[in-house]
Amino acid sequence: MFSPDSTFSRFMSTLLDVLVIGILWFVCSLPLITIAASTTAAYYAMAKVVRHKTGYLFKEYFRSFKANFKQSLVPAFLFLAIVLILIADIIYVWNNRSSVNDGLFIIMVGISFIFLSVIIYFCPFLSRFTKKNFEIFRLSAFSAFRFLPVTISVLAVIIFTVIGIYLMPWAIVVFPGLFMFLLTYPMEYVISKYMKKPEPGSPEEDKWYFQKTESFFAARLKERAQKR
Repeated sequence: MFSPDSTFSRFMSTLLDVLVIGILWFVCSLPLITIAASTTAAYYAMAKVVRHKTGYLFKEYFRSFKANFKQSLVPAFLFLAIVLILIADIIYVWNNRSSVNDGLFIIMVGISFIFLSVIIYFCPFLSRFTKKNFEIFRLSAFSAFRFLPVTISVLAVIIFTVIGIYLMPWAIVVFPGLFMFLLTYPMEYVISKYMKKPEPGSPEEDKWYFQKTESFFAARLKERAQKR
């Protein structure tokens, strides 16, 4: 039962890695402006180390954090500002109920849904693709509606995670890692749709997923633009 190759030992090792990544995400996100870089690194380390057993946890986490730190600062600032504005508007409209404000409340909730639907793809895409922020954001917006069932399921898990942390504050060191682990399953499926796989039998066949590259989708758009 306690041998290194037993099912129990592998499960406990995976669980420990998940919790460690969650704690790293929480600590590195405390300045708030670093939350995008921290989320990008957490997703990358979770997919590469925990899911695919490749590399070392701390090394891969901080490698991704450092590589995406500068590019993620502006999106993090904008996302935080928009979130604060939406929360303030929703609270104000809710506390000042009227027929007009009821309509505004529905509109604000709809805008929040669209905004969150887009940003949940941004950090995973940033961890994988060497594109500018606007292009990653555009790809995220496209994916939010192309993979609508994935989008809705991820948003549902986010809601349950936030509620769980609100009811049990100690879970802030547990739930983020579990959420990130669950996120890798649908997100890997989405990301794989935008990446051109190498030829079977090539040296890159087993490592293609972890190579930060231009998305196949973006490359096709560039080819079309050049033809025009």
